[in-house]
Amino acid sequence: MPDFYQHKLISTLHQLGDPDLEERQAMLVECAVKRPISLILPALYSEVKSPALALILEHLSEVNYAHEIIFSMNRMTAEEFKHAREFIGSRLPESQKHAIIWNDGPRVSALYGELAETQLTTYSPGKGYNVWMAMGYILARGETRVVATHDSDILSYHRDMLWRLCLPTSHPNLGYDYCKSYYGRVSDRMYGRVTRLFVMPLLRAMMRTIGQHPLLEYLEGFRYPLSGEFSMNVELAKVIRVPGDWGLEIGMLCEVFRNTTMRRVCQVDLGSNFEHKHQHLGTGPTESDLDPNKGLMKMARDIALTLLSNLSADGVVLSRSILKPIRITYDRMAKEIIQRYYADALVNGLKYFRHEEAEAVEAFSHALDAAAKEFDSADYVSPQIPNWNRVYSALPDFGKKLTDAVEADMGR
Repeated sequence: MPDFYQHKLISTLHQLGDPDLEERQAMLVECAVKRPISLILPALYSEVKSPALALILEHLSEVNYAHEIIFSMNRMTAEEFKHAREFIGSRLPESQKHAIIWNDGPRVSALYGELAETQLTTYSPGKGYNVWMAMGYILARGETRVVATHDSDILSYHRDMLWRLCLPTSHPNLGYDYCKSYYGRVSDRMYGRVTRLFVMPLLRAMMRTIGQHPLLEYLEGFRYPLSGEFSMNVELAKVIRVPGDWGLEIGMLCEVFRNTTMRRVCQVDLGSNFEHKHQHLGTGPTESDLDPNKGLMKMARDIALTLLSNLSADGVVLSRSILKPIRITYDRMAKEIIQRYYADALVNGLKYFRHEEAEAVEAFSHALDAAAKEFDSADYVSPQIPNWNRVYSALPDFGKKLTDAVEADMGR
């Protein structure tokens, strides 16, 4: 039976029933007349060859309320871009407006060069810049009121997920500024190790060490803070800064915290058993092989740096005398929570590998240690991309250049 628990800060929109899909889509069509919806899909070229993107396109071809779909991609040659353009175009109906932003193509690369020359930002390939540039493209065109984003590697995708994600920020009687997704990641075992074994114990360790803090209480209220699916209104999209690394999801939640009120933030259940590709820890057989620049180790390090940077920006003094207790408390709390997950798995007849879970916690402890040392160094700078209000203030014609570049790449 689904639960209906409400967190004290974050409105939680549960999946309590099974409403008619066509009726929900018709509702969104009506909402989208005054609040057009744009969908962003950040992707690598490698995902063009994956079964997940083909499935997503199959479902999106039946979505009739999206004003446009923006694929923001990188890591592809000219031939690969041509193939991606043909692949996507052949699977969407002609009536469905769409575009591909080729982030490392010559035209968009020249625009990143202009941003670097103006000392606004320096491009670093990854999801953060893909999402950010797609937002800039949407804002420059000025046709959209709601921006939604979801990942391109969802193996269990269904268009039912999209209306759930968009309705809270599109419906006039709801009026949320920001909607974050949550879901289960369970098959014959539990996945989502970074959320289960790192982020949630780390937030609680910080609360135990630093004390109650509004930002930490807010973040701890999200049931899946690392989900890649969200929707927001364009006014919020103009003012938030997007992290350019694996701290993207946590960093965006922190930006939302600073730029709107908690009454206008919600999280929505997109359904159980979300299936994504699974990341490796980035560890070898011995402690000397732990690499904080690979796999989930790098993700954990970047997330920790994002949390530390945002707490510091909120006035929390994070000296070495605080950073060490955070790491020690995290290690204890994370190892204690393994027993809870073991009990949960046993009750539900799931496989559970306690030794592997403990190894993951130890690896994440090393990543947290690396993050603390980097944060404490004199030359550390948080890698945030400026918001689009600042970019368009500094470069008033950047929006036209961006739309022209994308249109030229699309052969229009």
